Amino acid sequence: MNLKTVVRKYWLPLLIFVWALFQLGLTNFAVLNAWKLGGYGMYSDYHPGTYYVWFETEDRRILARTTKLFESNPVFQKLVLECRTYPSSRNLQRVHNFFKQNEKERFKIEVWRLNFNSDSLKLNRILVNSYEE
Repeated sequence: MNLKTVVRKYWLPLLIFVWALFQLGLTNFAVLNAWKLGGYGMYSDYHPGTYYVWFETEDRRILARTTKLFESNPVFQKLVLECRTYPSSRNLQRVHNFFKQNEKERFKIEVWRLNFNSDSLKLNRILVNSYEE
């Protein structure tokens, strides 16, 4: 068989294979959640719904979804949801900068996920990423 016949016959499996490699690279090296971009390996990682964005100041912790800004501002809501799906430092910095416009005190942003330990039958939290200026 010549190259043209092979490409014509196997172009779709090759395209799917390249796309899967691209997504696996992003999930392993760029903090992209495995449930996104087609879901290759999606059952090997936690669903983005188990990721929670928290704001922490010196005296309190606030879940981002419970803030008034989240309910009233669609831009802030979109930024928080992006952090749940793609908790990279750049996305956390974008949320931090947006929230900083309204909040004058110093704070830290953290993304946590829930983890179930089957050995001890306990549910605990694992820090995925955090950002603080």
